[in-house]
Amino acid sequence: MAEHFDVSPSTIINWVRRWRETGSTAAKASGGSVSRLDKYAKWFLNLIAAQPDLTLDEVVVAKDAARISGSRSAVGRFFLRHGISFKKSLRAAEQHRADVARASRRWIREQGMLDPARLVFLDETATSTNMVRLRGRCTRGIRLIGYAPHGRWKTITFLAGLRHDRMVAPFVLDGPMNGPTFVEYVKLMSGSDAQAARYGHYG
Repeated sequence: MAEHFDVSPSTIINWVRRWRETGSTAAKASGGSVSRLDKYAKWFLNLIAAQPDLTLDEVVVAKDAARISGSRSAVGRFFLRHGISFKKSLRAAEQHRADVARASRRWIREQGMLDPARLVFLDETATSTNMVRLRGRCTRGIRLIGYAPHGRWKTITFLAGLRHDRMVAPFVLDGPMNGPTFVEYVKLMSGSDAQAARYGHYG
């Protein structure tokens, strides 16, 4: 039988003994070990609650300073077990200012009084030629040559106004958008579009 299942005779003996003692032929549960870091779970969770953007290396440094033993990979597995991922959504810090909060509430209240025909929403998008792959494989000692549009890294920006019924004032910039360029763009907008931009939104 051992030869048939390609296992050792002692394995067959253990299977038969287990079946006689328990009546079960199911495999024993595997895994289930407990990490030594779990007894410090409260410390780790409090640490990232106080400073959520700590990198894994920074957590390890803090752990070592607190004299908690454990490897870097063990810390990573601890966060996985506790459903902690490393991510972040940035929002403007000005949202916490009282004047900005008041202006935001006023904007929400007044939205219902705005005439959609007078609104112009300014929207911007950009593409960069450095989005090509930066590395590849070739024989050691031979330079691998890649190619990108225009032969150099550059950013191309597109900006336009969006009305309720059409797009207006399209603008293509050979480079990234900045404050002075945006001001000049607004100045170049013609007549009613520039007037309506006062009621618009740049995002």
